[in-house]
Amino acid sequence: MMSRNARILAAMLVSTLMSCSLQAQTFDARGMHFRSPESRWIDSVMNQMTMEQKVAQLMVVRVPLNMTDEQAAEFSARMNGYGVGGMCFFAGTAIRQAALTRQFQHDAAMPLLIAIDAEWGLGMRLKDMFSFPRNAKFGQLAPGADSLVYRMGEEIGLQCRKMGIHINFAPVVDINSNPKNPVIGTRSFGTDRERVSQLGIMYMQGLQSHGVMAVAKHFPGHGDTDADSHLELPVINHSLAYIDTIDLYPFRRMIEAGVQGVMTAHLQVNAIDAEHPSSLSPKMVDGLLRKQMGFNGMIITDGLDMKGVTNTYGAGNGELAALLAGNDILLLPPDVPKAIETITNAANKTDSVRAAVDYHCRRILEYKYRNVLPRMDEPVSVPDDDDMERCHNIVRELYFNIDRRIDSIVNNAIDSMAMPGCQVVVMHRGEVKIDRCYGRQTYDNTSLPVTPETIYDLASLTKVCATTLAVMKLVDERQLSLDDPLSKYLPYLDSTDKRSITVREVMSHQARLKAFDAYWQKSNNRDSILLMVAQSPLNADSKMVYSDLGFMLMADVVERVSGMPLERYVDEYFYRPMGLSNTMFRPLENSNVDPQRIAPTELDTIRGLIRGNVHDPNAYAMGGVSGHAGLFSNARDVATLMQMLLNGGELNGRRYISKETLAIFTNRHFADQGNRRALGFDKQLFSPSTNGQTCPEASQASYGHTGFTGTMVWVDPQFDLVYVFLSNRVYPTSTPNKLARMNVRTDIQSVIYSILKQ
Repeated sequence: MMSRNARILAAMLVSTLMSCSLQAQTFDARGMHFRSPESRWIDSVMNQMTMEQKVAQLMVVRVPLNMTDEQAAEFSARMNGYGVGGMCFFAGTAIRQAALTRQFQHDAAMPLLIAIDAEWGLGMRLKDMFSFPRNAKFGQLAPGADSLVYRMGEEIGLQCRKMGIHINFAPVVDINSNPKNPVIGTRSFGTDRERVSQLGIMYMQGLQSHGVMAVAKHFPGHGDTDADSHLELPVINHSLAYIDTIDLYPFRRMIEAGVQGVMTAHLQVNAIDAEHPSSLSPKMVDGLLRKQMGFNGMIITDGLDMKGVTNTYGAGNGELAALLAGNDILLLPPDVPKAIETITNAANKTDSVRAAVDYHCRRILEYKYRNVLPRMDEPVSVPDDDDMERCHNIVRELYFNIDRRIDSIVNNAIDSMAMPGCQVVVMHRGEVKIDRCYGRQTYDNTSLPVTPETIYDLASLTKVCATTLAVMKLVDERQLSLDDPLSKYLPYLDSTDKRSITVREVMSHQARLKAFDAYWQKSNNRDSILLMVAQSPLNADSKMVYSDLGFMLMADVVERVSGMPLERYVDEYFYRPMGLSNTMFRPLENSNVDPQRIAPTELDTIRGLIRGNVHDPNAYAMGGVSGHAGLFSNARDVATLMQMLLNGGELNGRRYISKETLAIFTNRHFADQGNRRALGFDKQLFSPSTNGQTCPEASQASYGHTGFTGTMVWVDPQFDLVYVFLSNRVYPTSTPNKLARMNVRTDIQSVIYSILKQ
């Protein structure tokens, strides 16, 4: 049952709220000054509160651990009988905390502030909730990935909101400047004041976006201490200039950015106040933080049950000193009734203490009116699996961003002249996790650096990024059948030994076509080259042979069936609808493409420097467009194209290929003959090897392709993963192929899987 004080407060709250809702406006005695509903509510509540109730409102108390239902009911009745301002949870499960929060709020006459110390998420306190890595991990992010910290703060804020939590005592913005610090360490974002400030702001903004107060701590800076204030009072002997330049800098930035709370630390900062702990120092709290730094938010003490206070101040005296120093919230008083009694007695005797109680009680009621009362009808619930999965995604992206193994592999390859530069894009679960550019377009130090806009010759990626897409769509539309002979669409095959080879066989490299021939030495005419392909002898052996010839023929099939050239067909049905403005054949003919964006390929003895024209000589002789080579793009476009496939043929609400057709094309059709390939796509080896075309960790469900110029794309549905690697490893000469010998592409891919498995 509620105490008499609690019942009085409950009745008062109801009547006041009704009064505020019925009156449109109120004027003072002169009839001139408008008083807002907030002011009227606060005045009415304050006028009906006893001094003990006002003092109790300043306190946020510790919720005991492992209480039985009977103990919880007794605790709730006792604390709400005092009229405490709030309660702080420290351990247990989310289900139990949610139940206790509902009970405590139900029993309270005045809505409670619910607080938690969850720096790296609710899992810091609740064993069934999610824990993010410590701030030090996020401090390893490159500046361009700061938004990941915002997303972390946002997710923590959302989960706090669901749990009925109003205040999270985070983030830590102490600068970790002392490696012997026993209490800060990995809780800090790092050693650089700018990075600590920026990441603290990101965390704060994410948290507060869900209406949860962020609290910057531990003011004025706990980073350079070698003692734990939980056990003793640490001493800081830095000069005022050092403190102002280093320790205070993140707090100043946080205040400018709109942080709602600041926690004062139990430190002895001799340059500012050698007589009092910083949390109990008027010079520090009211003088420096409130007046000099202009902070108008909520000032909260660190736990008043810590030895940094209790070793010197007896029960009640620490709370009184904290109040008089200028703190709004007295956190975790070790003896609640004694603290209320001590401050009340002082207030009854001294006007300045009474004024301080009234001032800080009013500030707390203001915060409750704005941030607690509007949320009282929100249900208290436990974060669900979707919340957990979003958190997991953030952590995966964190590890993708801070892992430097990929950088090491790439930089070693560049130093070894295996390639002058490259682009790497990784997408996981539909989100870009890595989008990095390395090196330059050539080995010349004055060459343009590789950027996301750099365009590469995709070489044999043309087979999957153009020809296979077109064939899939035609099969999808029943304009083409996989078991039709090519001669049905290409009459010039009728009189050859290729009259019976089927689309399925060609797309699987199972048609006995030879791998390659130097047709470019005999002709520069597309039709005559196709006729030479038609007249070429078939291999006697029926085993799989990777062949360009079949895809040269398939491009002609696409044109004859669709009525438009391959390059126009894929542009009209795929590239333009997807917004792939960097994906095209013959980029030099595109007025929107600056030739300087195109990475050069080989310095050829006949053609000179090849740049913007297809590197493959047969495709070049055929006019720059063929089914096996000729496509140019950047990694972002290719990743988008592959994501459409990973999505089952759909992207941004538009369907390009049916799931059924996609499944047919990405599965093997001649596995019983030892052929690992799918239709157009390469597949994992039957017995994965470190020297394979893909890394051993890729699943049997995965598919992709590599390209002669130093390109690779791989999709793994089992891991919801897209990996794209583009380079111009053929510059200035295509031999030797150091990129392949060094396993650069597959080593990077292996790192990606290892990150996912973390």
